[in-house]
Amino acid sequence: MSEVRIGLVGCGGIGGVHARSWAQVEGARIVAAADVDRTRAAATGGTPYADYTAMLDAEALDLVDICTPPKWHAPAAIAALERGRRVLCEKPLARNPDEARAIVAAAEQSGTLLMTAFCHRFHPPIVWLKSLIESGKLGRVVQYRNRFGAKFEGIESVWFSNPDIAGGGVLMDTSVHSVDLFRHLVGEVVGAASATHTFHAHVHGLEDTGTMLLTAEGGAIGVIEASWVTPHSKNIVEVYGEAGAAVVDYNTGTASWCPYGESTWQQTELPDENRFVLELRHVAAVVRGEATPRVTGHDGMRAVEIIHQAYANRL
Repeated sequence: MSEVRIGLVGCGGIGGVHARSWAQVEGARIVAAADVDRTRAAATGGTPYADYTAMLDAEALDLVDICTPPKWHAPAAIAALERGRRVLCEKPLARNPDEARAIVAAAEQSGTLLMTAFCHRFHPPIVWLKSLIESGKLGRVVQYRNRFGAKFEGIESVWFSNPDIAGGGVLMDTSVHSVDLFRHLVGEVVGAASATHTFHAHVHGLEDTGTMLLTAEGGAIGVIEASWVTPHSKNIVEVYGEAGAAVVDYNTGTASWCPYGESTWQQTELPDENRFVLELRHVAAVVRGEATPRVTGHDGMRAVEIIHQAYANRL
């Protein structure tokens, strides 16, 4: 395969991030793009379409990259998979477990590639942390803590605050990454609960702040925090094992660890590489048959299932 031909579905916020990132992936090109705003679709450099089904029927595509809001993930992904097209779908894979399972079932029935766009797995400090855990230097993982927070100005005016479109609040949108990181770094989740609240006066029907408690098969415990109303928030992943601890700080761009018996934290120098570009380079390699998928549709489905389990077990 000389060139990976990409059809982009959804060219707004995250779609724009993907478009700019694909431009940095050698041997891959957006040849077509679909968006309700044809001007945005045309800006990607691909042939613009207002209807993704028309694009799927007209274009020879090696990969369909779905970047719409969550409400349209299932119909777009299933339409592509039923046509035998490989799919990369942004997170969350779907608004609820039933939609996520339907997408995965469509991929299984068609025998077609389905990947979930969990870009944090490709963040160099997270790759380092995964390697550190697998090396055994932290010993058995006991606790995990992750916080992603910020002040989301104007949320009341965008689709993130619409339950029908988003499928959930900050836990579904932001903590879906955190749940996937827990599964990726620590292990499969066997229990989930949450505490949530809406502080924004003009947001209704979903949470803007939440904390989740997860338990893993091996007994490790995870705490996940997220908020759209907290300025000056830490954005951090912490892993505590029986033989040491490690911290990835997104705000400072640092990664450090400290083994048992020592008092000085060791900072690790890592390349300053864009996780979206790294993610899409990997996807292109998978499409070419040069790599095995590091993220699957099943991973996206499990994250949605776990968040809904946490929603069902609110304190």
